[in-house]
Amino acid sequence: MSVAHESAPAAGPPPDAADAHRQELDDIWAAGPFAEAAARTEHLLAVLPLLDLFPHDPDGHVSRVRSGERRAALGLFTPNSEFALPVPAVHAERSGDGRLTLTGRFRYASRDADLSLLWLRVVDEDATRLALLPHTHEGLRRYGAGRAEGWGWIELDGVTVEEGALSHPVSWAPEGPLSAVFDGYAWEFSRRSLTWSAGVVADLRRELALTGSGTEALSTSQYLAHELSKLEIEVSLAVALASFGAEFKAEEPGGTSVGAALLASTDLLSRTVQVAEDMSTELGLADSAVGAAGWPTRTVQAWFGGRRMASGELARRMGLVPKDVRS
Repeated sequence: MSVAHESAPAAGPPPDAADAHRQELDDIWAAGPFAEAAARTEHLLAVLPLLDLFPHDPDGHVSRVRSGERRAALGLFTPNSEFALPVPAVHAERSGDGRLTLTGRFRYASRDADLSLLWLRVVDEDATRLALLPHTHEGLRRYGAGRAEGWGWIELDGVTVEEGALSHPVSWAPEGPLSAVFDGYAWEFSRRSLTWSAGVVADLRRELALTGSGTEALSTSQYLAHELSKLEIEVSLAVALASFGAEFKAEEPGGTSVGAALLASTDLLSRTVQVAEDMSTELGLADSAVGAAGWPTRTVQAWFGGRRMASGELARRMGLVPKDVRS
């Protein structure tokens, strides 16, 4: 769609607000479980800036999320056949009374979210918009997939909302607000999740050294050392990329560098968790963090829709997908 209809700006929070969030996130990632840290990162750096795109708030949902009374998650990253972000998973049809009927399904990552900020297309209109939908809304069904039981996905069947509750028209064009917010959030998530992954690998090395003694310690196994070293090298290289942030290559929103960093982080996050769980179970690492509260088995593949969606987004930014799904 044309970006001429979009509301102007949403380059993310102003610098002073970003600095305040950064300190808060430093504390959360240092002390909190992964799922909580990732959810707060999404809420602060993506959900809150996108609320500026809503001109009206007839149900009070926007104000409650802004005030912190309610927490919202992004429902923008739902897999489709193209694995392309610009393809809406939800469609809205006018019912003639100033309301819209929503159908479709979408994915969200934060288990404790009260609402989701979802991406939809209004039928028979060249416009895509955002909607802020409570998880208790009539006609909405939450369900899980894989290890995430009872949450993570929402199906809409006859859900109705006021048209005035939708955002301004938006798109994924590089100059649009979604791309600016997405990129800022993706850089920050990539850096922090990769640093978390590096910490997990370091913890595994320590646990291997404490399992057995002398030459019988598992840390003396060249097989295990090689397995961890391969992962460790990849994580360290990805951390170096993500640490540059938006300054890398001086890219504007919509560039490929952040897409590459995000793909690396989502892929390595999934692999790190898999290796940690495998070693903990197979080798009997009693002190492993795998058993701790907040271990991200059930959420690790949900952020940004997982590695397949991250791969699709990088391909889109490189121009490797059909033109009709690029923006």
